[in-house]
Amino acid sequence: MDKQKLYTIGYTLFRNREGIDLERMFETLKKYNVSYLVDVRSVPFSNQYPQCNANNLKVAGEHYGVPYLHVPELGAKASPQQEVFSKASDIFYEDIFPIAASKRPEKNELRSTDEIVDFQKFRNDDFFLQGIKRIENAYDRNYTLALMCSEKEPINCHRYFLVSRKVEQMFGKWIEVEHIAQNDNGELTTISNNAIDKELSDNIFKKEEIKKLNVLETDLFSNEAKINNYFGDTIQDKISDFCDRYWNLMHGWKKFNNNNYNKNEDYD
Repeated sequence: MDKQKLYTIGYTLFRNREGIDLERMFETLKKYNVSYLVDVRSVPFSNQYPQCNANNLKVAGEHYGVPYLHVPELGAKASPQQEVFSKASDIFYEDIFPIAASKRPEKNELRSTDEIVDFQKFRNDDFFLQGIKRIENAYDRNYTLALMCSEKEPINCHRYFLVSRKVEQMFGKWIEVEHIAQNDNGELTTISNNAIDKELSDNIFKKEEIKKLNVLETDLFSNEAKINNYFGDTIQDKISDFCDRYWNLMHGWKKFNNNNYNKNEDYD
């Protein structure tokens, strides 16, 4: 039996001189027979692209025949009360701290002692799992969903790393995730989680800061490679764990106190 499709999409994929081409975005969703557009941003607001604020997307969804829903349970920025944070040095073991502000989602430098969202914990958080349950309920009723965030490239977005991986982990026997993206010719296509996983590994090991770590080389004195510090039964499993932890380091939001929570806009 063919698997049901779950799509993801980033609205900046449809950016033009005027902002976001919502007509093209919704026509693309209709092409893939999407029943509902599901917004997985923590806060459905964009100062840069106001067409993609919740109220405007709801009106557009009604106009183009693809209803819009916001599911904040699947956002990437956790509440300080959620037990989904870890010290940065507990997530990524190698000594590359501090991380420059320009490489971080909240544009603040990251030190090894700072607490950030730990996506391994997040995937098992009760609030997040309520959102996953909503996806399951939709597919039990034979709906087809498209999870929407802002990022054009799924490899840079939590809709791939956090949400779609959990969906395939739990429901992979009957739900298959496809990310709507652009190919090298500028044409719209879809890409699987497996393909993005490989792209992620390739990209990370090309980075200069990763090359300097020499994690795959055997140490002269211990006869062990640093990659053995990571989890998995095979070297490839350990490489995947290494890459996942590095992605987490670059994308996991810092733990905010209550006064600062939700002051940022345009975040996942």
